[in-house]
Amino acid sequence: MSKVKTDVLIIGGGIIGSSIAYHMAREGVRVLVVEQSQVAQEPVASWASAGGVRRQGRHPAEAALASAAIARWPSLEQELAADLHYRQGGNLFVAETAEEADELGRFVQLQQQHGFTDVRLLDRQELHELVPGLNEGVLAGSYSVYDGQADPARTTRAFANAAIRHGATYWTETRAVALLESNGRVEGARVVRSDSEEIEAAHVVLSAGAWSDELAASIGLRLPVRMQALQMLRSSPATPDLLRPVLSALGRSLSLKQLPDGAFLLGGGWPGTIGADRRSYILRPESIDGNWTTACELFPAVAQQRMERAWCGLEAESIDEIPFIGALSNWQGLILALGFSGHGFALSPAVGQSVADQIMGRPSPLLDDLKPDRIAHFTDAEIAAFLASEDMGNAG
Repeated sequence: MSKVKTDVLIIGGGIIGSSIAYHMAREGVRVLVVEQSQVAQEPVASWASAGGVRRQGRHPAEAALASAAIARWPSLEQELAADLHYRQGGNLFVAETAEEADELGRFVQLQQQHGFTDVRLLDRQELHELVPGLNEGVLAGSYSVYDGQADPARTTRAFANAAIRHGATYWTETRAVALLESNGRVEGARVVRSDSEEIEAAHVVLSAGAWSDELAASIGLRLPVRMQALQMLRSSPATPDLLRPVLSALGRSLSLKQLPDGAFLLGGGWPGTIGADRRSYILRPESIDGNWTTACELFPAVAQQRMERAWCGLEAESIDEIPFIGALSNWQGLILALGFSGHGFALSPAVGQSVADQIMGRPSPLLDDLKPDRIAHFTDAEIAAFLASEDMGNAG
């Protein structure tokens, strides 16, 4: 068995792992990224993501991180020297009943308390001027002008390519099968390419998305993170610019955006079924029908198109729906960056910088409320009950 040494080993070349690789490589350290397939390839979350770039609606623990990330997005294409299909078209969260409108008013106040000062409450007239063609029953909206959208696969590959330009090495089609530890310190990983190899590293970053739990288990670390198969739909191209902001609704499971070519992209957390191998998925007809119908009701222009494609991404949901980012007190040398629960894409620039800061010994205050040590706050029974629900979503 051959051995390789590096300064930083990153397991997982998705949007988070590749952002960390880019920010670390800029520091001049040796970085090796191990990715089980190709970068941003089906069915990983970084390939399947809805691509929303938003602050509003964030958990308070993510608020500062989200603000730092959103500030980076307008110049990220120039920084990474790539077309990310980024558009700052805003994010619109709407209410369709008087009760929902009251709740939305309180929501806007909360967003402003988080420091999202651009978020404002729109009345019915302002809403329909901003988005002509909305369902006539929409009464109010929370609008964040600085939010937007980008292409997930393009952005992931842009981070990876930028990391490589700065000296990082990527091993694709390489599966990490176990972490290597000694006396409470994680010292690397065993991987399989054409043959088994061991990688030794001063710092190991576990950012393998929905498969992170398998590697953590190799050292007896039980992560309160479960796999989900989350559906996305794409329509045929409509007239461009019918819908500028990303659209969602208080009473609906929906995320709706229009892509540069005019196609509508539909998400919202509709489930698929996880394959028995935990590497595949099965679409659910009821989820497809429900997602499409919901979008057509809220924005009738969708109904004029046909559905061209449906797919799922395999994503990692944490027990408290916010990620675990940073070092673990009980495991020296190990950094976690996982459990983003379907909303890590927008955070990626700030996560990469913050993790790099932590590894380099600099303050990383944006991660203070996301530390992995909070895993200890959950009981074994709570974690077991949470993880059991993934088994219910598995095929076979």
